[in-house]
Amino acid sequence: MHRIGLAIVLTLLTLTSCRSDEVATAECRQQFADHQQMLGENGNPGSKEFTPGLTARWDALYAEFGALGKSATADECPEELTTLKRRMKRVESVLYKIDDYDVARMIRAAEGDLDDAVETNGPAARRDYVLQSLFRTLRESGADAQKSLAPFVEDADAVDPDDYSALSKAMVDLYNAAASNAAFADFKEALETIEDYELHEE
Repeated sequence: MHRIGLAIVLTLLTLTSCRSDEVATAECRQQFADHQQMLGENGNPGSKEFTPGLTARWDALYAEFGALGKSATADECPEELTTLKRRMKRVESVLYKIDDYDVARMIRAAEGDLDDAVETNGPAARRDYVLQSLFRTLRESGADAQKSLAPFVEDADAVDPDDYSALSKAMVDLYNAAASNAAFADFKEALETIEDYELHEE
């Protein structure tokens, strides 16, 4: 009788332990899935045209969150979850910094604001001589700046964000190249003046 009772106790302990492992695994997977959902809602901050390498890294990490949301074991939380979050944060941080040099994107945004202003208030904005001159400078200087900065952007895009030393050098090189580039300075000045028109608020 004593042996039967002991067997029952051991069986219950085993079932409880298995149940605890199942709950812990489910909770761990849910954390990966929840973070992937949040990333999906925010979207990839990169551009395949401007930063193909880092954009692909973001996509790969996003997919990894999804995979672990279905296959992670309890012991992968919190360490693996924290590590993956940190890696994604580094990728996003670099993407946001490089975005400051995405000349094509900034031109598209300014032209989009102009189109919206014309649609809302008529063609007066397109006939503004100063604004026409500013957009001409924006496009011409922007094209020159984009060509000059492209090699530095490519270098930064190719670096592994986990390689802090290489990344730091690439970003400093990009910053210095932009800071000393006359075309980029003219481009930024024209863009800032256009923004003073507040076309998007017309």
